[in-house]
Amino acid sequence: MQTCRRSRVWLRWLLVLVGLGCGGTALLVIYGVHLVDAAMADPGRSGVVVLGAPLKLRHGEPWTEADLRKSLQSRGIRQVTWTPGHGEMAVDGARFVLGPGLCQNVTAAVTIEIGRPGLRLVSGGREVGAVTVRGPVIGTVAAGDVVRWPIPLAEISPNLLTAVVDIEDRAFLTHAGLSFRGLVRAALRDLVAGGVRQGGSTITQQLAKVLMLRPSRTFPRKILEAWLAALLDFRYSKHEILEAYLNRIYLGQDGGWQIHGVAPAASYFFGKRSSELEIDEAALLAGLIAAPNRFDPFAHPEAALTRRHLVLQAMVREGHLDASAAELLAARPLPQAPRRLRWPPAGQALELIFAELNAEKRELAASLDPDFQVALVEAVPAALERLEAASFRLRELSRTGDPLQVAAVVLATDGRVLALVGSRTGSPGEFNRASAAMRPIGSLVKPFVAAMAVDRGWVPDSQLDDTPLQVRVGTQLWEPRNSDGGYRGAVTLAEALVQSRNVPMVRLGLAVGVHEVAARLRALGFTVVAPHPAILLGAFEATPLQVARAYAALANRGRLPFPTWREQAVDGGAIELDPRGAATVVAMLEGVPRYGTAASLAGQVEGWLAGKTGTTDERRDSWFVALRKGYVTVVWMGTDGNAQTGLLGATGALEVWKEIDLRIPRARRLGGAEA
Repeated sequence: MQTCRRSRVWLRWLLVLVGLGCGGTALLVIYGVHLVDAAMADPGRSGVVVLGAPLKLRHGEPWTEADLRKSLQSRGIRQVTWTPGHGEMAVDGARFVLGPGLCQNVTAAVTIEIGRPGLRLVSGGREVGAVTVRGPVIGTVAAGDVVRWPIPLAEISPNLLTAVVDIEDRAFLTHAGLSFRGLVRAALRDLVAGGVRQGGSTITQQLAKVLMLRPSRTFPRKILEAWLAALLDFRYSKHEILEAYLNRIYLGQDGGWQIHGVAPAASYFFGKRSSELEIDEAALLAGLIAAPNRFDPFAHPEAALTRRHLVLQAMVREGHLDASAAELLAARPLPQAPRRLRWPPAGQALELIFAELNAEKRELAASLDPDFQVALVEAVPAALERLEAASFRLRELSRTGDPLQVAAVVLATDGRVLALVGSRTGSPGEFNRASAAMRPIGSLVKPFVAAMAVDRGWVPDSQLDDTPLQVRVGTQLWEPRNSDGGYRGAVTLAEALVQSRNVPMVRLGLAVGVHEVAARLRALGFTVVAPHPAILLGAFEATPLQVARAYAALANRGRLPFPTWREQAVDGGAIELDPRGAATVVAMLEGVPRYGTAASLAGQVEGWLAGKTGTTDERRDSWFVALRKGYVTVVWMGTDGNAQTGLLGATGALEVWKEIDLRIPRARRLGGAEA
């Protein structure tokens, strides 16, 4: 009886313990499933890709070999010496071959031949009239210090999927989240080493670690990792696990940013989309997973080559690559330089782009044009170096801490902002004078006064009086003077505008009406405080971007555009200047670079050009506005301390513009900036 009673007691306790064990296990499973589901559902810290403007190439356009090569390289297109694959180009003298995927809506490669008549475009064995090279990645919005661009598995190159599985977990498709052979091998090595030294991790275990665990090497952590990996494999398909893994794995650094996932990594290392990776590129990227910093191709090329070769051999071993093909691929060079996730020339522009565009989308198409942005970024330091070398005053300003600054904007006449630089260096984080610095605009106001006058019946040959003038303002007399201190008597409206004569233009503005001029300037986006006669000589402030917008209205037959960083211009915009008056004034401004205040350009500039110089009192601000077909360029020079620079519009800002125009591809200068 006693033995039977004890047996029943032990049986009850055994049942209790079994029940507790089963219940505890169930709770652990439920909690583990909750953790796994929450981690897989959370997209994590991610980023938004910003694309620059595409490049449209047309049959017969007058591109030079040097211009086209530079334009394509500025878009981050990788140049190869073999037949170009997806996202690559090959160059042989005046013959360019753009690989599949580089041109929008064209699946085949495109051959571009540069000849005497201009471009010849061939795709699929026949000539085509035009192709559009897709916009490059120019920036990203990061979450903290992490850049991640989540993409579906279908947008990842099969070459990369194969390479990753072959080198990281060749049994991935068949195991249940754990490789018992790998675990046993790792355990034996850990026992010999006296601690956790090798993980034996499958892709599923690595994903569990990335999603839910902190980096550490302890036996309890490895057990937990294995447990979560088993739950991941139970809850999700291999497709879902591999997609999550490839979107979250750490693959290196771009400065202070961590690169997570294959999408930003493909862009950083190769300037490509992840769907376009060739086998050798996929092998390099797959090899980085083990130790991204140790196998960085830019910092440690020899180690990267060895690691890539190891991945290629793994693909051969698994039957996914022919041995002879692997040897050829192993001989290919590594990428030579990264394509930064924020393109350095666009630093300040990107700050404005992020502020305007909707960051909820995965990809944003911006208006920034690499051809124009590179021209600005290269031209500003070149012009500053030349000007400061020739002027003791400018060097002294720099020495005393108030150096000459530059702001430049290129605006399409439909409102798309094509390029912008707001300081000497164009570095992000600096004060952006192009969009935020309010400076007196001086003589730049005169074309708008002239446009209003033409609308009221004046014509270019109308006579104006260039003789001393006094204007009573309240109890005081205001006496405007010409910049040369002299007077010419009777001059035409065209002469007064092209030669930027102050006195006759003030007389014209008084005839139009100061209040009317002030109202029209406000309608054009300027902030005019009061209708004082001095506004007729630009005695009010505006940013270079505001000036560009107003001049775009002149070039756009009076329609004032909405400035935008979007790839497509914003529809609408009111007609703020009479179309006939605007066109007449633009025609008169064609004389400025031929025989007016910018006559130093005469005979030096190819193609259609109209312009206007501007200088403020005591030569504190130097301005130049250039109108080309389809776009307006505005350059301002001065100092933040409002010091006298000694520069006129024609000797300061104009010199910067000359450097800019010189660097814009000839075909773009002559052909304009159409969307």
